[in-house]
Amino acid sequence: MRKSGNQLLRVLGLVFGVAAVVGSVIGQGILRTPGIVAEATGSASVIIAIWVTGALIAIVSASAFAELGAAIPRAGGVYAFIYRAFGERLAVLAAFTLLLTFIATISILALVTGEFMLRLGIGGGAWSEVELGVGVIALFALLNALGTRTTGGTQILFSALKGAMLVGLIVALFSGPPIETVAEPQAELLRAGWLPLGTALLVVIGTYNGWWDVVFYGEEIENPGKQIPRAVFGGIIGVAVIYLLVNLAMLHVMTPDTMAGSNLVAADAAGIVFGERADYLLTLFGVLSVGAIGNLSTMTSSRLVYALARAQVLPELLAHVDKRGTPMPAMLFTVIAAALIILAGGYNQLLSMGVSINQGVTVLAILAVIGLRRAEPDLERPFRTPWYPWTIVLAAALNTVLMVIFIVQDPFYGFSGFVVVGSAWVLYVFVLKRRALLEPTEEDSRWRLPN
Repeated sequence: MRKSGNQLLRVLGLVFGVAAVVGSVIGQGILRTPGIVAEATGSASVIIAIWVTGALIAIVSASAFAELGAAIPRAGGVYAFIYRAFGERLAVLAAFTLLLTFIATISILALVTGEFMLRLGIGGGAWSEVELGVGVIALFALLNALGTRTTGGTQILFSALKGAMLVGLIVALFSGPPIETVAEPQAELLRAGWLPLGTALLVVIGTYNGWWDVVFYGEEIENPGKQIPRAVFGGIIGVAVIYLLVNLAMLHVMTPDTMAGSNLVAADAAGIVFGERADYLLTLFGVLSVGAIGNLSTMTSSRLVYALARAQVLPELLAHVDKRGTPMPAMLFTVIAAALIILAGGYNQLLSMGVSINQGVTVLAILAVIGLRRAEPDLERPFRTPWYPWTIVLAAALNTVLMVIFIVQDPFYGFSGFVVVGSAWVLYVFVLKRRALLEPTEEDSRWRLPN
């Protein structure tokens, strides 16, 4: 396997790791989801309980990724874990799934950022949302081309600003006059039934998605054996605290019934204290939060493309790294593909197809903990999943249930995703066999860990 003259640079620290988790998780969901949860419960105490449960589920799943990320700090993250545990073929299948989802996500995030910019008056009416979306992707490319250290610093700044705006909203809401509340009769706590509560929990779980991005930077994070677990858990706990405070702050000025009738509950809550400025401030938050996720998704996807090219799954040209540690061809491949998807208009379909099968990849990555414990019991594991194997079994079961729910909710796109990715995988395996490339050396099959 030939390598580029430059390598990824180990220049990212714990602060970046936490920022990556916070930045990739916190988005528009926290502005809308509290209203959905309130509608399902009608109870302040159950609202808080559901948000706490969502955080605990995220932590249970994250324990698997923390163990794998600390033991196998490789670019490409999940691809590397599954490769090591189950072999190249399953790893490539997982990687194709992730790549499909990542690039479609970048396209949608860029479009949404463009829509928020139009609401702020940026573009002067001369640019359409599609043109602005492509322009936003060009901005992602520029930020990612500045070098790993600078790009990481930019992401830290974005995440800090995002958190600061939410903290400002929390403080402002708690500073407002409290709403009069009445005691909640116990019989009313589950008035909507278990099905709506399950739906509310599913939506809350969705607001925690994105915490695993940090494992894709295993070759760039300093002391990954310690810092990756700290970043994963620290980031999730930080997000959970912010989410709980946002909900408590909303409940300070609104009743659950009032929250339940709102399509954008954060806007209504902010309107109580900010008046007409609330819409502008939330739109500004939208540009920052969605744009930050898009920028990080571009960075993450570039590492996956780089890892695939280094393994000769994609053209080896994409494995080149410049002197500032940026996998430049991989990054350009990512942004060009995302821009083309915007222009073609197929982003919603691609993302819909990727949801269910992406959840399947999560299950496979979690099971990789068990696979590696059996295959490589002597592998150095700086972090070990507590209460193994029950934590892993629980995480795999929970995520399998989520995958089934996603398929049932949208069976056409759910099964279409498996067909599309499976077809690409079959073609890949066929081509590899014809070209006799699926013959990894012993070193390649075990992927010697970087120092």
